[in-house]
Amino acid sequence: MKKILPFLIFGLFLFSKNGFSLDDSLRVVIKKNIKSCHLLVKGDYRVQLPFTGEELDRGRNLRVDISVDNGKGIKIGGSYYNVFAVEVLPQRDGAIYLDSRPYRGKARFIREDNSLTVINIVSLEDYLKGVLEYEVAHWWPMEALRAQAVAARSYALYMKEMNRNKNYDLTSDVLSQVYGGKLGERWRIKRAVLSTKGLILIYNGKILPAFYHSTCGGHTDNVKHLWKMETPPLSGVSCDFCRYSKHYRWNKKIKVKDFKAALSKAEYSLNNIERVLVKERYGSGYVKEIEIFADGKEYLILAKEFRSILGANIIRSRRFILEKIDGVIDIKGYGWGHGIGLCQWGAYGMARKGYDFREILEHYYPGSEIKKIVWDEN
Repeated sequence: MKKILPFLIFGLFLFSKNGFSLDDSLRVVIKKNIKSCHLLVKGDYRVQLPFTGEELDRGRNLRVDISVDNGKGIKIGGSYYNVFAVEVLPQRDGAIYLDSRPYRGKARFIREDNSLTVINIVSLEDYLKGVLEYEVAHWWPMEALRAQAVAARSYALYMKEMNRNKNYDLTSDVLSQVYGGKLGERWRIKRAVLSTKGLILIYNGKILPAFYHSTCGGHTDNVKHLWKMETPPLSGVSCDFCRYSKHYRWNKKIKVKDFKAALSKAEYSLNNIERVLVKERYGSGYVKEIEIFADGKEYLILAKEFRSILGANIIRSRRFILEKIDGVIDIKGYGWGHGIGLCQWGAYGMARKGYDFREILEHYYPGSEIKKIVWDEN
């Protein structure tokens, strides 16, 4: 069983020594490249400049559209602010509604050319309350929810460090972690977050990029097979726990004409396709490269590119076999997702068998440690 090692994080030492941020806030992109956003604040509010906190306006019960005018700046209702960005924050513990969806924290509106980027600045723990419901089901075993909370917290802080020189830390979609704001909060979700408060995964003194996916289908993959990084806790493990998932096995049949059309959009112009097969496979079972014989030539395509070309909902993972049968490409596979790190349905299966969240995390991220952050509030 994994031992939890508490440690304190203090102000100015964070980046230089431990790779952590100065505070527990996250900048999450809610909307990008939009023309306008409807804003509602119930109760007292304040409009200010980012970073300096200089007050621009204050009032009570705000309901306006926010947009950008290239010549005049950011428009809030009938007022223009010729600045790079503004922030709107409710006083006390009120919620901000962005296009009718409630969020905790404050909203930052950034002017980018003639469009608007909307960012929710929210505390780490409140952010997680809005993530788990969209990444797993609130009715799952509590130990699976706790494992997901620790992984999601670790991933969020890792991305905060990676993106510290950008205008945001994370997006609110599948490119980061799906985040639904206050609307996604459930009692069991909040319990899982609170009971693991501050717990993150560490390897070799740094935050572990705790990637996770829906279903591995029997084995997770080595991160170096997919991205340009290498770390032992993400080198892949066997998994016999995700058989509850409806995505454990899958089968797709694609008409050759549709197959060729998808390849054509990716600039692979093929006419007479003779054979399609797996060229090379890693020991984990994940495909490295596929081979297509067409028009008297051999075409090699990396599996991650192949999945991108046909779509992640069609090629659900890189664990598959395929062949051309008459006018159809028949693809049989296992799992759903990139296959790196925590298998979510595997965590569900382990929790059902009585494993606690520490044991789940130890299985999927072997060699990592769980440590507890205590943020310095001074």
